[in-house]
Amino acid sequence: MEIIIKKADLADSQLVYNLTKTAFKAYADPSLFPTTPALLESKEDIIRDIEEKDVLIAYLNNNAVGTVRYYGQDEDFYLIRLGVLPEYRGYEIGKELILEVEERVRAKGGRRIILYSPNRLTNLIEFYKRLGYQVIKLIEDDNYIRAKLAKIIDF
Repeated sequence: MEIIIKKADLADSQLVYNLTKTAFKAYADPSLFPTTPALLESKEDIIRDIEEKDVLIAYLNNNAVGTVRYYGQDEDFYLIRLGVLPEYRGYEIGKELILEVEERVRAKGGRRIILYSPNRLTNLIEFYKRLGYQVIKLIEDDNYIRAKLAKIIDF
């Protein structure tokens, strides 16, 4: 089982769109969250992110199974839209995507990675904590609480 991670280019925009929609569909429960921004994205939003941010795609046995986006502001980088297809969760694809982001951020001179996650998704919060991220703030947003997590990147 080999996970290969590649940087997306514009030709991958439909693939990233499909991966994101499928991976985030589980969060489309209005009783959990009033909105799921990832599900509101258009293909044009994906194209803009590929042009303006770094977008990675994870492949397992030549099948695209996950994606993540990140971008930097000075020494801080932001990790967004980490998503793995439901049938591939548990294969450490999310972990490998995050480790790849960390390596790339380190190479760019980044010092910290910040991400946000719904606080009630305790399994996801624990996943990030196992990778060294710490909850640094809780924020009320659209009638639910988001956790702001961060990790200092060592050189």
